[in-house]
Amino acid sequence: MADLSGLRGIPARRARLDAEELALIDQARRDGVTWPAIAEALGLASRQAAEQRRHRLAQAAERESRPSRLQLDSGYGESPTHLRESVTELHRRIGADRRWDARFPRAALVRETLAAAPDAPPGALYDLAAQALADLTGPGVPRFPAPLRAALTRLEASFAAASPD
Repeated sequence: MADLSGLRGIPARRARLDAEELALIDQARRDGVTWPAIAEALGLASRQAAEQRRHRLAQAAERESRPSRLQLDSGYGESPTHLRESVTELHRRIGADRRWDARFPRAALVRETLAAAPDAPPGALYDLAAQALADLTGPGVPRFPAPLRAALTRLEASFAAASPD
């Protein structure tokens, strides 16, 4: 009988490679690299193909991590799940914004806070979301593009629904 252990390890290696590719694409966008340049580096035919690739990678990463998130939220009802989804959506939008870190003084901190929130236990999730919202609605924060504003509004609504007050 053939040894299939090498084949069994491929899905895990593929997931790690996809996560690395997503992180590199997001870093390139934050560094100001254009979608056409990213497409060329990836051997893709167009900027749209590169954007679609990033979108598929982000969706796959979210699906892969969902079981652990559901385990984190068990026993807390629906509130953490909706809050976690809203935090994840806003983080995805920020990750795709190549000018994000230069938008306002605490922008990079907000990005890092939101990066930690999706996998945080429910109590920490609330605290991280509260801090991100405070930083995003405080003084000196510019008006964001419409998709980012919509994601922020959803986060505010999810946070209000999840708050114990």
